[in-house]
Amino acid sequence: MKASDEERIGDLLTWGKRHGAQLHESVEVFHDDVAKFSLKVRESAGQGGLQPGSATVTCPASLTLSFVNAVIGGPLPPDISTDLPSNPLFPSAFMDSLPPYVIGRFFLMQQYLLGKDSFWWPYIRALPQPEHLASWALPASWPDDDIDFLEGTNAHVAIAEMQANLRREFKQARKLLKESSLPGWQAYNRVLYNWAFSIFASRSFRPSTVLSDARTAQVASALPAGCDADDFSVLMPVFDIANHSPTSDVVWDSTSDPACCQLRSRDAYLPGQQVFNNYGMKTNSELLLGYGFVIDETEALHNDYIHVRKRMPEDGSGAGDNPGAGTKPTEFLISLRPLTDPSSRVGRSRQRVARSDDFPVLPEFSHVEDSLIWDLAAAQTSADERQTLAELVAAIKGALLAKLGFDYEKLKASEEGLHPENRNQELAMRYRKQCERVLERAIESLSSGATSAPGQ
Repeated sequence: MKASDEERIGDLLTWGKRHGAQLHESVEVFHDDVAKFSLKVRESAGQGGLQPGSATVTCPASLTLSFVNAVIGGPLPPDISTDLPSNPLFPSAFMDSLPPYVIGRFFLMQQYLLGKDSFWWPYIRALPQPEHLASWALPASWPDDDIDFLEGTNAHVAIAEMQANLRREFKQARKLLKESSLPGWQAYNRVLYNWAFSIFASRSFRPSTVLSDARTAQVASALPAGCDADDFSVLMPVFDIANHSPTSDVVWDSTSDPACCQLRSRDAYLPGQQVFNNYGMKTNSELLLGYGFVIDETEALHNDYIHVRKRMPEDGSGAGDNPGAGTKPTEFLISLRPLTDPSSRVGRSRQRVARSDDFPVLPEFSHVEDSLIWDLAAAQTSADERQTLAELVAAIKGALLAKLGFDYEKLKASEEGLHPENRNQELAMRYRKQCERVLERAIESLSSGATSAPGQ
């Protein structure tokens, strides 16, 4: 670890400890070129290492940074029973007109601009810094030349939507600051907003998952009317250092001490091993967009899925109790391996019916999320017509082959002339190849007896 990095992490841990944050005595912060900053078991921990159930990291809610701090004018008090004040740090027009998650990002920007005068400065200083774009930029902030490497993939479409949202949010927020004559409003620039977006996207947690019931009730008392606890997310100093592993078995424990959240691992770790968190069931598309990495395939695990988006009818028919279903797209998964395969962890978690190996699934549909099969069946038939299963299966296969075949050809057509020259482009090419293999496997399966993948 560089001396400058060691100093920043040391200051963060000292500040955190002063306010109640803790690392397990057998755990230390580690840095290398692959994992960057991470947690690992000290070599000096002895043969026992880190035992299952140990509190790896403890983060008091009073250290968290979020929208609620912009409402109350500072950090949460350590005492859960304390009434929270109303002391907004931005003009009323700004606070009343913007979504909580946008205000939370501007609050992080404000604290960065305050520098050493901010309560959170030791934490903010330990984060990737705004001027070092490559250290924090998610795909939505990549240069256009790098984004081009994702053309034809799910991620490329999502990036365009994210960029449009970021432009709109920033334009509206900055206009409100200017009209309110907030001192120093010019310093809230687009680079800082993209930085704050990336920090929250890659490091934050939903309040309902990390705050105790008592702390959630305290926070709710300060929120404006119509704002729910999960309408924003919270940054958790020190807690956010642990990297993600989809196979790590962890608990975010806010019941043992209602004033804190403790990262507890149900796994045992030996000296020298990295200690992981688990961000939840996320596909490589979601990890790439939200965290800036993808997970390579192994025999025990794959994380390669294509997201298929379907819009509900404009009249909202079939929407059930979802009032926004008439316009909100629904996403389904196409998997590299059969969804009943134990290595398809994310896919299995999203299956509604066919979750086990012994559930009968037509081989042609083994790579397709069961909800998509049902959705296509319901769209093409009435309840009585669903009795004619042979015709129905053929119709569903035809619809899926048409969609996936189109996506495959579009992906291959956009690949011509792509030669990666930097880290972002290499990451994008890895993701492209994963998408390509998912489509090949699914098309091969749907083709009923096809012996080769398309293009071979």
